[in-house]
Amino acid sequence: MRQITEKDLIAAIWGGAVLGGGGGADPKAGYELGKAALEEGQVLLASVDELDPQDTVVTASLVGSPKAGGMGPELSHYVEAFRLLEKVADIKAKAINTNECGGLATVNGWYQASRLGVPVVDAPCNGRAHPTGVMGSIGLHRDKSYVSRQAAVGRNARIYAEGDLEEASRMVRALSQSEGLVAVARNPVTAGYLKHNGAPGAISMCIDLGLAMADAIQRRLGFDPLVAECVGDVSKFDTEERLAGYCAANAAATFLKGVLLSVGTVGHVDIQVKGGFDIGEVSILSTNSQQAGQEVVRLTFMNEYLTCDVGTHTVFSFPDLISVIDVHTAWPVASANIREGMEVMVIGTSYENLILGQGMYDSELYKPLEEAIGRRFEAPKRQ
Repeated sequence: MRQITEKDLIAAIWGGAVLGGGGGADPKAGYELGKAALEEGQVLLASVDELDPQDTVVTASLVGSPKAGGMGPELSHYVEAFRLLEKVADIKAKAINTNECGGLATVNGWYQASRLGVPVVDAPCNGRAHPTGVMGSIGLHRDKSYVSRQAAVGRNARIYAEGDLEEASRMVRALSQSEGLVAVARNPVTAGYLKHNGAPGAISMCIDLGLAMADAIQRRLGFDPLVAECVGDVSKFDTEERLAGYCAANAAATFLKGVLLSVGTVGHVDIQVKGGFDIGEVSILSTNSQQAGQEVVRLTFMNEYLTCDVGTHTVFSFPDLISVIDVHTAWPVASANIREGMEVMVIGTSYENLILGQGMYDSELYKPLEEAIGRRFEAPKRQ
């Protein structure tokens, strides 16, 4: 097992924010949650092979929209969700995994694991962030005999839902619409099941991606960005304006075997909150085009960035990863926070370069995305 350090934590949320692809929640909140975990006790990251195949693993998740209002869960609520699940359903986690990768999502479960004295499993439900809860259900929605058990805790209310997975998820989503974000403990499975249906190694991938970006900045600019003062924004240490952002974006694109697609300024932003999701479109006026005039890059999103069009050509489409990085801060920009006038870089990579969970391979799960933004998606085939 790997004992997590503070530098690992910052690397994890930085790399996780890139893999969040517009979702995955706030990295500053992720740092606070992860730091609290380290202060509470040790955080141990275990590979799924270090667990007994019959050990019970419970998923930590955040559900809701940052734009929907509300302050989100307090620190204690993350643990209360697991206590509620144990009290009502008599299910005690031997280990905890997270639902997805993101600025907060990657480390969601670390505080709970530290408080409960169990390891974090390096096998999230998905190796990138995804819009709907069922996409992180690691194929359980196909098992009609599986009884979903979910405990959700917010500042004003808490619920326990048991039954059909999609119905239980809808109840949790309904709570999130009044709370903004809720902390969730859900869908216990065996470690053996998680190994074959989750995304083993994806937390380590987040850490390694963060380390790659940090190394690129340190080699070029001579400062270590893996410190608390740089979480969410390295600009105060960037002696050559914008260079840290370029270093981070190029390092991320290289690490992910992707491309730095565009450097430009955010133009029109259209965002609405519908059904607990941030849904909309953003245009970026590219300044790196070799053609006359400015090339327009258009992104659609449903929490996560779903499509990337250059002109009339679709370059990337979910579950491909599309990430927007602020030129000045060198950190990714969530869809909920993107604003007109921001100077950003767009990077992308094929889904083939990611570690995906079982939910990404089910074409039925893409229908809500298609209905939300009016585009078609093709689920990849599992090799």
